[in-house]
Amino acid sequence: MDNIYLTSTNPPETYKAYLRQFQHDFKLFLKSRSEELVPGGAIFLTFVGRKNTPEIRTVFGLLGMSLNDMVLENLIEGAKLEFFNMPLYSPTAEEAKAVIEEEGSFTIQRLESMMLGWDANINEDELDENSRCEFIAKTFRAITETLLKARFGEDIMDELYLRLKNKLIQMLMKGEKLESPNLVISLVKKSYKDANGNGATQVL
Repeated sequence: MDNIYLTSTNPPETYKAYLRQFQHDFKLFLKSRSEELVPGGAIFLTFVGRKNTPEIRTVFGLLGMSLNDMVLENLIEGAKLEFFNMPLYSPTAEEAKAVIEEEGSFTIQRLESMMLGWDANINEDELDENSRCEFIAKTFRAITETLLKARFGEDIMDELYLRLKNKLIQMLMKGEKLESPNLVISLVKKSYKDANGNGATQVL
């Protein structure tokens, strides 16, 4: 099966490639934000993370499974899926912390990982399983459709996201939770002295 996103079946080399790109991009992001802040200025970040475990279950993984099913049914050309990857990486709390400390511009005030539902924790009593999974599928369609449509064509989009909804329903029927870790990070920009180890005054 061709994976479009990191899963527990990917080889270590794939993890390392994704991690290196995340480290480069996140470090550049932090450097750019630090240039916009005065010393003592704060920044608050939140983004999807992952647990430090071999098992990885994400909506993107379910999308990949749906695409593979459609290849087997000759609804999608296998060659189009073979070299397609979602340009995303969800770091562990430890990986995010390591980049922040290595980049050096910020002090970590708080770094937490909390579970957040794929449906943004809407009131489950208000929706049945079908409606809840349809809500999730539509949300991720808004996020991913432009990229997937450019690769696989517009004609399969309705069928693809219907299959995604059905896989979400199957997860609920098995008693699995539709949620992922979410990293919440509070940072404060270091003073010039803290960042460079001397008492020079920063010129703003």
